[in-house]
Amino acid sequence: MTAAITLWLAFVLATAIITWFGNKRQAVAFLLVAILTAPAAFLTLGHAAPWQPAKGHYTVLGARIDVDEAIYVLLDADPAPRFYKLPYSAQQANSLQNALDTAEANGTGVGMTMDGDAAGFAEEGQHGGSEVKQAEPQAIIGG
Repeated sequence: MTAAITLWLAFVLATAIITWFGNKRQAVAFLLVAILTAPAAFLTLGHAAPWQPAKGHYTVLGARIDVDEAIYVLLDADPAPRFYKLPYSAQQANSLQNALDTAEANGTGVGMTMDGDAAGFAEEGQHGGSEVKQAEPQAIIGG
């Protein structure tokens, strides 16, 4: 359970105990407040979103692979970047790691395509192609 859900549940239980000893008007007010605040429990508040991203193509801004646990990805989504926790699979983890390694070597980025429950990772070229980054000339220091 995330911290937001735990806090909401604690609020609901505490208020329910108070209204148990109150009148019907307090009970109805409590029910309305509990229903209206329930969506706030699903805000991630810095934690990974527990749901899958919508179908589509995303740019991976960052990633972490916890073997046999989860794949955490920060995706450039609309309107703002979003942090997701994806289920771990060796195939997806290998695909992500290979894309990250290739992108780092070529100076490009990593993209993710979400199709149903499966995420696919691949290197993205900066200008639509996968151009190899040229080595920068070394500075000559001294005489």
